[in-house]
Amino acid sequence: MDRDAAGRLAREILAVLSAQPREPAGEPLAHRLLVRLVADVQRLGIAFEAHVAGPWHVGETARVGHNRLLAHTQPTVARGGFAFAVRDASEARELVGFLNWCEVPEPATG
Repeated sequence: MDRDAAGRLAREILAVLSAQPREPAGEPLAHRLLVRLVADVQRLGIAFEAHVAGPWHVGETARVGHNRLLAHTQPTVARGGFAFAVRDASEARELVGFLNWCEVPEPATG
């Protein structure tokens, strides 16, 4: 798989993610597919650490528990007005590097 093919798949997956409600129950299938795509490309020997700087970046959003004392932040992957939550900062860095490597544009929200 080359950069263009990975980028096309990533754009399609992000289009699905952008069309989903912001807080679906459980982890969206599109998110799992994107993580799997990253793993498949990494198995080809491509490292994304060098591509962390770019239009895609790691962000965070407040995640409030049942008790205000349990408030935490949730890592996100963001570009422009689009962002989606991820499991942890390590996953966020991998996804950011991948999306910058593929030169994936910001998906249209809707």
